Amino acid sequence: MELLSSRCMKIANWVVLGLLVAAGYLASGREFALGVLVGGLLVVANFHLLHRFLKGTLEKAQIEPESRGRTQAFFAAKQFLRFTGMMVVVFLLIRYGWVNVLGLVVGLSTVALTLTLLGLNEATKIKNKEADPSHGTSHPLS
Repeated sequence: MELLSSRCMKIANWVVLGLLVAAGYLASGREFALGVLVGGLLVVANFHLLHRFLKGTLEKAQIEPESRGRTQAFFAAKQFLRFTGMMVVVFLLIRYGWVNVLGLVVGLSTVALTLTLLGLNEATKIKNKEADPSHGTSHPLS
């Protein structure tokens, strides 16, 4: 499975979130882990919606090139609403103290951490491939 495919990234998001929740519970207790879980669920759902909206927009722009401007404007409006909704939910969670704020911040970093880890993995694979003498010329450097 290609590591940077959307399916792999979604699975990796859930794995990273599970690890962060477990580590948060072990390190700081139930309230912190709940904050991590809520933040992670928010950001993973937000990432999924972004993927869906972007995929739909690109497909529609490809099918109907003449309506490209309207499609882009509609996409921008959906992103604004998605972002605003996310900020309202985060505000309410913090304002009423329903979750641990530090745990929420850790949970909200789930997708960023996942993308960083997958990017580092890809960079390591590229570096190792370049360092592997079997991928270069057939003549050894002496």
